[in-house]
Amino acid sequence: MDISANKVAALLQKLCVLLSSEPDGAYEIASSYLSSISDLLTAQSSSHFSCTVQDERLLCQRIHSRLASVSAKDADKFNESYAKLKNSFILKQRVSVLSLLLALSEAPQHSDSTQQLFPMPNLGVANSTVGLSGTTSSTSKSTMGSVGWGSNLPKQQTSSQSLPSNNSNMVIALQASDRASERACVREAVLAATGVKSRAAGGWPRPVCALFARVAHLGFLHDRLKEFIDPASGLMPQGLMGEGLVASIRDELTEYYRSVALLQSQVCEGDGGGGTLRRVCVWAQEPLHRLTWLANIAHTVHHKKGGELASCVHRFVRHGDERVATLARRLLTALTYPLLLMLTRWLLHGEIDDPFNEFFIESRSGVPIDRMWHDKYRVREWMVPSFMTREEAAQILATGKSVVFMREACADEPEPADHAHHLHDLLRPTSGSGEGGTAGGGGGGGGGEDGAWWAAAGLRAGVAGAHAAASRRLLAALSQHHHLLDHLAAHRRYLLLAQGDFVHHLMTLLQEELNKPASSLYVHNLTCTLEAAVRATNAQFEPPHVLARLHVNLYPNCDGREDCGWDVFALQYRVDGPLGTLFPATCAARYRALFAQLWRVKRTEYCLHDAWREHTILQKSLKRMPEVWGLMRRVSCLRAEALRLCGALQEASCVGAEPAWAELLAAAAARHDLDRLLRLHHYALDRHSIHAMIHHTTQELQSYLGNVLNETLALRSFETTLHVGIRAELERRESIEQKKAENIAKGEYAFTSADEAQDKEKRKIFCQFLANRKADLNVWARTYRGHVTTLILKLALHAEVSLQTLAFRLDYSDFYKRGDAKLHEPLTYQHKRLSEIGLNLAKNKLIDRTKKK
Repeated sequence: MDISANKVAALLQKLCVLLSSEPDGAYEIASSYLSSISDLLTAQSSSHFSCTVQDERLLCQRIHSRLASVSAKDADKFNESYAKLKNSFILKQRVSVLSLLLALSEAPQHSDSTQQLFPMPNLGVANSTVGLSGTTSSTSKSTMGSVGWGSNLPKQQTSSQSLPSNNSNMVIALQASDRASERACVREAVLAATGVKSRAAGGWPRPVCALFARVAHLGFLHDRLKEFIDPASGLMPQGLMGEGLVASIRDELTEYYRSVALLQSQVCEGDGGGGTLRRVCVWAQEPLHRLTWLANIAHTVHHKKGGELASCVHRFVRHGDERVATLARRLLTALTYPLLLMLTRWLLHGEIDDPFNEFFIESRSGVPIDRMWHDKYRVREWMVPSFMTREEAAQILATGKSVVFMREACADEPEPADHAHHLHDLLRPTSGSGEGGTAGGGGGGGGGEDGAWWAAAGLRAGVAGAHAAASRRLLAALSQHHHLLDHLAAHRRYLLLAQGDFVHHLMTLLQEELNKPASSLYVHNLTCTLEAAVRATNAQFEPPHVLARLHVNLYPNCDGREDCGWDVFALQYRVDGPLGTLFPATCAARYRALFAQLWRVKRTEYCLHDAWREHTILQKSLKRMPEVWGLMRRVSCLRAEALRLCGALQEASCVGAEPAWAELLAAAAARHDLDRLLRLHHYALDRHSIHAMIHHTTQELQSYLGNVLNETLALRSFETTLHVGIRAELERRESIEQKKAENIAKGEYAFTSADEAQDKEKRKIFCQFLANRKADLNVWARTYRGHVTTLILKLALHAEVSLQTLAFRLDYSDFYKRGDAKLHEPLTYQHKRLSEIGLNLAKNKLIDRTKKK
């Protein structure tokens, strides 16, 4: 016992040396004070521990009933948390903690007109006659310099026992000895919190210096924020949104100045007032936390503006600390108010009011009207705020472009009310956001954060609704006033050769003209032929605004070679005005390339049909020429083979692009947004280009297809030569028969020996002609089938599944496969398909076996 008492005395002596300028007097006062309260503590402890369990149960019942009156969910959550707390060994004084929580919940809530961002403690010192509670163990452990916190403790009824008056006088005497120096230290700390340089603190004890440094750090943060909002420093962000952030930080500093002024007024009171440095340090915790995060935000947004500035602040909104998130929400609401004004002006009127280039949509000058939709406006990706998705930014861009397009291209001024009602959730907090931007930094702002436009629940739905309404109005104008659907269908029927009767009749009328050299053709002559084809087919029932745009054009090659009319002829569909957006010059070039390729295949098919017609007419006169029957039959079979290939190519081109065109026409009829129509239109042209083999992914196939078509036209030339020779021989033989009949009628010999010798010579020459034609036909057949085999192989190896299907259709009977070993490679479509079928069967068997187990 004596050893422990000596240790306590030694420790008390060291404590008095460190904390007091007169350690001997302080030691005597502290010793008498501790000896006087020892008996009091002994009496309290016996009664305190006896009722701990009962008090804990009573406190739990009171807290549970209080929470149950508000929310049953909260009461259940408290029971769960208390059970976990009871089973843990971390918290030793559960009764004290529960008492504190219950006292805080029952304390009256004082509502001021302006919410304090930096709550002020009561720094007043208790009267000299303060009685310490006998039932609260924490008051008996008060240290020197902290008696003033007694004014902030919950009021409790004092017990009948109280300290003797001589002990109170000792405490007051000890406080009076250190009050002067501590008040000076507190005043210096308060001044340092506002950035005022203080005197050197080298003479103070180390704990005092540590507390003073913590309070003085507020001054460092204050100076950083002052430098940030100072225009002369070069750190202040530029633009309207930067000014909004600076104004909000100024409001925060104004509130900070107010709190510091209140603190200084209490510190500078007379002898009856004032506070300790530790209490000032406790008060500084909340301002220190707030100014630290303000300084972090200011450092993050350095040299940022517009959407980048908003994105930097928005990162702090998702911070785990609710205080940081609330602060960031207040700042973000204030700085994004100019963005809201620019956004609503763009959505409703299609105008960009952005003097400092802060808006995430930019406008370009010098763009022609037909390229306005494509090139005049674009989204600056780096300027899109992080609280807005890329999809929403694209919808906002399209909504404003629709308004501008209606006004400038369609000469139709849309009413803002047409889609403004969809922006109700976006426009509703406009006035509130303005107030939150000014008052939010000053301590109000709680409602402004909940109603911030950037965090509105209906923002995405409102923007999507406005975009859909503006798009429907635009498509309605294009469909009703500019006949969009008619022009889309006309492009497909006449430029992509879907109107079969018109195309066939046009080729029939143009055949003689297009067989001439390209240099001898004239557009006006071809135009008359086009009008005749329109009048003779179902094209005559087209609306006048469609027929007026259908024209003929000639596109001669620039390689210097002599072309025929088939190579340079093209149909042209001219569009202007708002429709130029959907059919720009690049789109017209793609239509021209598609028309040239499809026209080439159609011409090949037409030539083969024409050869078949000549063959049928000639076949009736060949009954007396059996030597040509085998050759004609062989030519007929090869022609049918080539015809089937041309038909398969045209059918694949039409069927492959049919779903894309159906989706495009359905979207235009349903009045989807113009961007969707443009995407579907390009997709339909891509599908046509792939099946026509002029797409950039089918450049290799284009050359192989060209070889096949050239060989097919060579067959037509071969047949023409063959028919001319046969017809000449047929006419010669008919003239001989006629001459025989005339000689017999005159009573002369029907055929002289000279005539017979001449006839034998002619027949010999004709047989040699047929032999040469057979040899030429064999060479052509080998060349043609070689090109077709190569084309089928390349189609089968292509990544596009529809082209692989085309390869299978071109050789569905394995005719070319039997003639060329290259088609036996395992990468052909048939092998791929069989491999997939085998793999699926194996998977199904494995699944069935697993189910049985």
